Amino acid sequence: MPLDARKTQHVLQLINRSYAGRQRSLVAVVLSGGSYSYRLIQGILRPLHCPDPQVYDTSGQPPRPEADLLLIAPLGTDFSGVVYLADCTVASASAVATAVKYELIEAVPVGLLPGGTHLRVLLRRLR
Repeated sequence: MPLDARKTQHVLQLINRSYAGRQRSLVAVVLSGGSYSYRLIQGILRPLHCPDPQVYDTSGQPPRPEADLLLIAPLGTDFSGVVYLADCTVASASAVATAVKYELIEAVPVGLLPGGTHLRVLLRRLR
């Protein structure tokens, strides 16, 4: 069954309504022109399964997790130039310096509609 404009709008409204009360603020650290800038982004954070670092895999090497967190962000969120994300609510250099930081692995639009309904962003904690 094809999606017309009315159905597409309905799906997007439901997705945006599902974010209410579930979002957290993160600070995106953006490098442009040799200087860093900070901007707040909103999204839903979900922890992913992390292997036990004391249990070795079949190759004999300690396992390296692909990603630690899954961030589900609204479709209009811009991740271009983002160096890392900081888990704090204040977009300043001093707040970012003390916060937990996450490396951006990939940001992929996913969802029911062509072009996606939200962004699936995989994050790895910087240690």
